[in-house]
Amino acid sequence: MGMRRFACLMLLLLCSRLAHAAAVEPSTRLPADTGPWVVRAYFDSKAQLNLAARRSPPWEVNHAQHYAVLEVANRFEYSQLLAQGFRIGIDPDFTLLLRDPAAALRSVPGFGCYRTVEETLASLDELVATHPTLASSIDIGDSWEKTRNAALGYDLKVLKLSNSAIPGPKPRLFVVGALHAREYTTAETVIRFGEWLLARYPVDADVRWMLDHHEVHLLPQANPDARKKAEAGLMWRKNVNENYCGATSNRRGADLNRNFTFEWGAHSGSSGEACDESFRGQAAASEPETAAIISYVANLYPDLRPPDLVTPAPADRSGVFLDVHSYGELVMWPWGFDAALAPNGAAMRTLGRRLGHLNGYRPQQGVELYVTDGGTRDFAYGELGVPALSFELGTSFFEPCERFEGQVLDANLAALVYLLRVARLPYLEPSGPSIEELGRNLAEVGESIRVVGLAEDAAFNQANGSEPVDAIAGVDLYLTQLPWDPLATSRAAQAADGAFDGASEWFHTDVLLEDDAPGTHSVFLRARDGIVGPAYAASIELVAPGSSGRVTGELRNANTGSLLTVPAVLQLDTSTTLALPGEQMQYALRALPGSRTLKASAEGYAPLELAGLNLTAGQTLVRNLALVPVCSLVEDSASGGLGNFSAQPPWGIGSARYFSAPAAFTDSPDGDYAPNADIALSLVPLDLRDVSHVHLQFQSWCDTEAGFDRGRIEISTNGSAWTEVWTCSGSAEWQAVQLDLGALDGASSAHIRFRLTSDGAVQREGWSVDDIVLTGAGAVCGGSPDGLFGDGFE
Repeated sequence: MGMRRFACLMLLLLCSRLAHAAAVEPSTRLPADTGPWVVRAYFDSKAQLNLAARRSPPWEVNHAQHYAVLEVANRFEYSQLLAQGFRIGIDPDFTLLLRDPAAALRSVPGFGCYRTVEETLASLDELVATHPTLASSIDIGDSWEKTRNAALGYDLKVLKLSNSAIPGPKPRLFVVGALHAREYTTAETVIRFGEWLLARYPVDADVRWMLDHHEVHLLPQANPDARKKAEAGLMWRKNVNENYCGATSNRRGADLNRNFTFEWGAHSGSSGEACDESFRGQAAASEPETAAIISYVANLYPDLRPPDLVTPAPADRSGVFLDVHSYGELVMWPWGFDAALAPNGAAMRTLGRRLGHLNGYRPQQGVELYVTDGGTRDFAYGELGVPALSFELGTSFFEPCERFEGQVLDANLAALVYLLRVARLPYLEPSGPSIEELGRNLAEVGESIRVVGLAEDAAFNQANGSEPVDAIAGVDLYLTQLPWDPLATSRAAQAADGAFDGASEWFHTDVLLEDDAPGTHSVFLRARDGIVGPAYAASIELVAPGSSGRVTGELRNANTGSLLTVPAVLQLDTSTTLALPGEQMQYALRALPGSRTLKASAEGYAPLELAGLNLTAGQTLVRNLALVPVCSLVEDSASGGLGNFSAQPPWGIGSARYFSAPAAFTDSPDGDYAPNADIALSLVPLDLRDVSHVHLQFQSWCDTEAGFDRGRIEISTNGSAWTEVWTCSGSAEWQAVQLDLGALDGASSAHIRFRLTSDGAVQREGWSVDDIVLTGAGAVCGGSPDGLFGDGFE
């Protein structure tokens, strides 16, 4: 079966699991048939999990609910799990997939988002041909099949990206994908990262300086022989080495991510049995794919620490290593075999939490998942001192294209860009603030322009431990000079609110590029909070005098008519500026002639957008703007009872778990939820006819059977036809949720409900909801707008 055809099957199975998930009833008895199976194995201790993972790396681990999804080959392996104390439930959908993918195939549209091995390599060659000064291809070694027969296997090809016209040395980022063959998203994410960088290079000053002054090394297909097995419909993880487990066995090969040299086989984190999924190979680096990666990476990064467990690498070392896997939505760093903090572990943890904020994944030390040895992360850091991390992408080995392209890819591109940004000082810069909201600004020659941005230090994923968050101390701007240039001079930006004293600060500085001809010029910025964060670039496009149009005006409160008292952000296409209270809330922006869109936003106000502004060269448009204030329509932290709600029993108030004392709303105040539940907590109907920009925010603790029992947010404009806007499942930690409920804008009878549904298999503590806030914009927020819109305001 072809790759796309097999992916069709996976889409079908995944969708069916969401719509009507089969129950996984745990048991301590052997099944009647002979296997193989995919099971959900419930464990009581981490040691119990590690023992099972040594033989068969789990497809998934849910530590909150104490189960692992495991592949079990036969009754003997099943009985071993039972003897180790596991309670086991067979997953019928995944078992069907494992046994006979074709038997479950249905007529489903194709999976066009994932490239085959040949298509990936062809894309790499096309990129090199199209971008000869930025891209090159490097053959780093052969797959196992090619070492045996050159006509059968593949070259391991690295795509190197850097501006070859600018000499080095340069900081390096190495990214490897598809080390495990069945993990489809990984190779596609790696090659698309390269494509994204090359496409953005001509138009994005931030990407341009990073490719000018860094090297990116991408190995999308690290296990191509086995990837072809996976493309044919087999759940293949290892390489295809026929010397292990029989020349024709579908369980043959070595797990490449247990075959690296550092602490190989030393911590019971891999198997010595050739047929096991985590078989580590006959010796460290015995596999040609592993040996090729080790040799290449060792040449990229100078070895700056001894291969012990206590000596740190220098804090100022450059370079980053990333291994991309699926699935699990995790960011991980060394060690994978020991709970002790690695010598540079605190710095890697800080970097991991930055990345986890960008892709939304849980940051954790590798060993928190289960014990592994001979892995990529531990090799790159342990032997070379390079900060080394891995991603577990998404929620499936074969992520549906809609989810991959709609969620997984964009979030992880943002994380990959950050890794490249900090590759110069990866142990230091992630502790400093990031900068957001930089745009491409336009000015006429001889005219100053305002560069603005948002300095942010709180952008950490704090779901697993707490990273210190500090107040911004300042932002420094460098005109056309790289910040670390010995001759570079900086100027200090100003805080939009008058003082740098918060963890998140809008800033501005007015720039005059003297004696510069028309063209695009870069400025560089770094924020600091005691520690200097990474560099960001903004571009200023200078055009000839009289060749652009200008928009100017002031900003007022639409309800009161008074000038805004908080800074406002204005965008005219790609140009951005700030209007400040101390400057009478006046703004001015330029753009080239044509139809343009103006956007305005300010804290406490609904965003405003004006499309179709027709700009003429040499002329100025005056557009005074009135922003509609936002206010709370409902606020409820459960301390006052159920007065704002209609509750189906047993929904009520519970004090056993809450985000804000003393209580929270919960579907089961007196214990676990019931089997086959379908119960709702409904907000009383609201008249929102004069309200816009409706948003809902709340805190959620969703301790349900993951993948089967769900908490759901649903909305309706009549109380009978409901639309689901959010779900949770198996998220047993407090999570802040923010939802745009614009579909309820202007509704005369708006309904919002929190609904729990469950199957009949496993019951858990259930869903707790706290600090519910519903906001909207309009006259309901006070003041009188009479006469304001008749006086030239938009």
